[in-house]
Amino acid sequence: MRRKYKLIIIIFLSIVLAYFIYFFNKDEKLNIVSLGDGISSGETFYNIDGISYNNYLKEYFEGKNILKSYNSNFSYKNYKIEEMLKDLNNNIIDKNSDLTIKQILHKANLIIINIGEEELVKMAMTNDLTKEELEKFLNSYEMLIQEIKKVSEAKIVLIGFYENKYLNKSNVIILNSEISNMALKYNLIFINVIDLMLNKEYFANEDSFYYNYLGHKELAEVIIHSI
Repeated sequence: MRRKYKLIIIIFLSIVLAYFIYFFNKDEKLNIVSLGDGISSGETFYNIDGISYNNYLKEYFEGKNILKSYNSNFSYKNYKIEEMLKDLNNNIIDKNSDLTIKQILHKANLIIINIGEEELVKMAMTNDLTKEELEKFLNSYEMLIQEIKKVSEAKIVLIGFYENKYLNKSNVIILNSEISNMALKYNLIFINVIDLMLNKEYFANEDSFYYNYLGHKELAEVIIHSI
């Protein structure tokens, strides 16, 4: 009989423990980190930061009362993948929070990565992108994913590339295909924006590869529905 009662007590305690784990987890709020270049920071055709999808996402999650923190301090104009890798290796400090970049990534529940479009466009402006240059870029991109996953178990969203006046369609297709494969390999979410960004209303004019607030708003909606 004692064994029977012990078993009942163990089962009861297990149920209570599972309930408390569920209770606290379901009320857990999100730490979101956005990494990227000028596309992510909301850079505009007029060389000033405007509203980006980060603003819309932050507003959305705050409205749902499920946001603990939203860090987009590592999103700024002309931020290159190699520079981000260097910052990770050096574990630089975020001046706004006094936490290191690895600490911030470790605490994150969701990480959004949107980097490379600006870098590739600047390269394409001066010369045609060669196969070797694209391969080097993709190798660095995968190294970035690997370094982030070493310190974080967060859900990771990768924003793909889109065609514009400077970045041609064939290169964009290659890039998106390779990064989509990386997403499958590392169990990440890949968002293909190539069709989305064909809408001319999302850009100030045909010379701009920075999309406007309408493009950012639409991308925020796509991200929300993807996670």
